[in-house]
Amino acid sequence: MWVAGLGQVAAGDDGVGLRVIELLMQADLPEGVSLHRLADPVELVPLLGTGEAGVVVDAVLAAPPGVTRVLTEDELDPSPSAAVSSHGLSVLQAVRLARAIHPAVRPVTFVAIQIAAPTAHHHGLSPDVEAAALEAAALVLATAQAGGITTLRP
Repeated sequence: MWVAGLGQVAAGDDGVGLRVIELLMQADLPEGVSLHRLADPVELVPLLGTGEAGVVVDAVLAAPPGVTRVLTEDELDPSPSAAVSSHGLSVLQAVRLARAIHPAVRPVTFVAIQIAAPTAHHHGLSPDVEAAALEAAALVLATAQAGGITTLRP
């Protein structure tokens, strides 16, 4: 199983996916769980091609900030104008690209942490988003210890 956190540390709350990976690096993860810090969703394509189960942790623009949601691929908004990513390529677009290249891509679980619009040149998370990062890390850790992504619940 792999876990990928997406984000930009110099953009305030947009770095929440990376913070979750940081927290998981300090945890006692089961053998076989790999952690990845990614700056752009296109970096998901090789991970998706491994055929392993995966969890993507990323910020989403939504109110109120600090809410953690567990989503399936079907629950992601496919509209090109959906403002759910601060990246050039959306996570859903990266998953679809991977599926076109690698036919054996397994279903992915998405842990979305709601944030307000990212702030450029700001390091650190707001208190609500930091609390959500702790919640998300605990959720992913419990899931990894239970043996798979099918146990993820919000």
